[in-house]
Amino acid sequence: MICAPVVELSECILCEMCTDLCPSVFTMNENGYVQVEPLNVYPTEEVDEVIKNCPVDCIQWEDVL
Repeated sequence: MICAPVVELSECILCEMCTDLCPSVFTMNENGYVQVEPLNVYPTEEVDEVIKNCPVDCIQWEDVL
C-alpha cells in the first residue's frame, strides 16, 4: 500500500506553512487552494514535519492504490 498526504480543504486556513516547508509536495493551485503534487514517492520526514506544524491539523497520510 502506498501512502500520500491529503489536505482537508474545508479545515485549511491557507496559512501556506505547508508550501513554505515542503514546496515539492504542497503547492497553491490557480484557485488559491493548497494541493498535493502527484509524486511516486513522498519525502516522509518533510511531510511529517508539515503535519506536525499545521496549525489546524488538516493534513494527514492516507492509503492510496
